Amino acid sequence: MKPPAPLPRSGSKKGRAAAFCNLPLLLLIGAIQFLVIYSPAIDRYMVMVTKGKPGFPSLLLDGRRGFKLVEEETIPEPRVRCDFADPRSDVCELEGAIRIRGSTSEVFVVAPAGADGLLAANVTGLAPGMNATSWTIQPYTRKGEARVMRSIATLTVRVVAPGDAPPCTVRHDVPAVVYSNGGYCGNYYHDFNDNIIPLFVTARHLGGEVQLLVAQKQAWWFHKYREIVDGLTNYEAVDLGGGDGGGDGEEVRCFRRATLGLHSHKDLSIDPRRAPRNLSMVDFKRFLMWRYALPREHAIRLEEEEAAGAARRRPRLLVVTRRSRRRFVNLPEIVALAEEVGFDVTASDLMSASAKNKAAGGVGDEGHSRMADASKLVNSFDVMVAVHGSGLTNLVFLPMNAVVVQVVPLGRMEGLAMNEYGVPPRDMNMRYLQYNITAEESTLSEVYPRAHPVLLDPMPIHEQSWSLVKDVYLGKQDVRLGVRRFRPVLLKAIQLLR
Repeated sequence: MKPPAPLPRSGSKKGRAAAFCNLPLLLLIGAIQFLVIYSPAIDRYMVMVTKGKPGFPSLLLDGRRGFKLVEEETIPEPRVRCDFADPRSDVCELEGAIRIRGSTSEVFVVAPAGADGLLAANVTGLAPGMNATSWTIQPYTRKGEARVMRSIATLTVRVVAPGDAPPCTVRHDVPAVVYSNGGYCGNYYHDFNDNIIPLFVTARHLGGEVQLLVAQKQAWWFHKYREIVDGLTNYEAVDLGGGDGGGDGEEVRCFRRATLGLHSHKDLSIDPRRAPRNLSMVDFKRFLMWRYALPREHAIRLEEEEAAGAARRRPRLLVVTRRSRRRFVNLPEIVALAEEVGFDVTASDLMSASAKNKAAGGVGDEGHSRMADASKLVNSFDVMVAVHGSGLTNLVFLPMNAVVVQVVPLGRMEGLAMNEYGVPPRDMNMRYLQYNITAEESTLSEVYPRAHPVLLDPMPIHEQSWSLVKDVYLGKQDVRLGVRRFRPVLLKAIQLLR
């Protein structure tokens, strides 16, 4: 009689085969227990997998792409803070799920439905009569000038449910600033007053982590001022269309924060009380020094020069010349007077590129070269003299403690001149002198009789229209400075440098 076969040992091939045969049964038992215990949670999970849920990954079947993982964004209640009361510009600050489509000039603020079924959105600061679910805004800083605002792109802001918003094609991790590059673009004063300084106020505190979306973008303008723009953003500005480029196609750009419009406080200056982090024009001046590598932060101090006992350097004076109206017709006499008083004098229109940059620059590089030349040239002077006009905008490149002398033409232009070019130097820790010419110093006295209202009483012309003022007093007038009358102004400038 044969002895019974021995039982298979653990680890033997037969033992592993027996264990393997029992594995399906063990898995089935485990699955039944799992379903009994976790059935309610699985039901909820399956709903999320098949239908999706905000903030939860859902597996969707796309016939063209197969299975893909789509992470739907959480839709928070948006916050919209607008300011339509400011006299200079309209601005809206948006937070939440923001989608911007340049091809249709639309901004979508995605809002969830509230308990009452209405869209939940916190919208403040709209003008009386504006619809809180749909309104328009023109992102340009001359809102009081109807003529120029007619040419500015209009954005439509819509507060919509998630299903009514176009899907995102590009997602951005940084906030957006949306504005227009149209209007007076190309006028040197307006480039700084309407675009550059407001952009500095609106974006500088973000440290470069901001995406510019530009309606009516002018590529040449961004090339001319690329040092400034590159100092404000780390990203290429997006062309929303309406300018000299091809626009943004059908892209829908998605952001968590966006600013529509630029903050503008006053002519060629900043109000630190209203600016983020109390930014001031001194900060702006230092920003320009950094971007253009300007060497002089302070003008000459004559007392320090004298105390040092070294050979006294003469302060440097720049006379800004003009190629059209409001020119100095007796420029040689003015230069001779300034040299006699004690200045080293240079006369320049600051607009002509140097021969070096003309040779080195490529096609379309002239504007950028002129900016590099002008900024460094102006920074080398201690005093600047100019007739009221865009050439005075170059005062932003002067060193601190420098002196700006504005020559105001005939025509009751004193208030305008002070606002545009008298306040900014003081806000930049510079000194300011204003010289108002007489009728005898205006070439209009050679055109009109001495008793003519154009010479004696300009106010009726102001009351008729600004266009007439521009035509007569800005467009038909040159200046012949009375050197004896102007001499005390130059002496005062030297005194201010001590």
